[in-house]
This record gives sequence, C-alpha cells and structure tokens, in this order.
Amino acid sequence: MSWLERLLHGEPATRGPARGDPERVLAVQAVLDELRPIFEADGGSVELVAVEEDFVEVRLHGACGSCYASDTTLHAALEPKLKEKCPWVCGVRRV
Repeated sequence: MSWLERLLHGEPATRGPARGDPERVLAVQAVLDELRPIFEADGGSVELVAVEEDFVEVRLHGACGSCYASDTTLHAALEPKLKEKCPWVCGVRRV
C-alpha cells in the first residue's frame, strides 16, 4: 500500500472485518489467502470488504489499485477461482 493510499484511506486493518455470512466470508477469505502471493508479487493486495448475497466485494490496494489491468485480474483470474471453490458466487465487485 502506498503512503498516499494510507493517507487517503487508512490502513486496511482499521476498516473492520468483512461483512456478510460468516461461513461465506471464511470461504472467500481462504481463496484470497491462496491467491495473495500473486497480488503481492506485483506490489498489490486485495481486501475482502463484504459478501453480499452471491457477490463478493473487494478493495484493491497498492499497485493493484491503480493498475490498468485490475478489472481483468478480478474478472478473469479472481472470479473464476472463487466460482470454482465457492459455487454460490455469482460475481466480484470492486469497491
């Protein structure tokens, strides 16, 4: 996370736990933890914000937050992996 992002948005840990059904939140968090090294390798990270019904809401940090390919990463890499591990997921939303 860049110094500017910290200044504007605060540390991710200060935002509180992800909202939603606890079982679904844990399942999604497990997938994000599995993929986290890929995001970190490019200087970014992904934070689970909420599981709202069948949609996963995430916030991107660091290089991922401003990357031109971040939407492709979300919908071509993260979303299929989530749907594979959590069949109830209909999609991913960036907040």
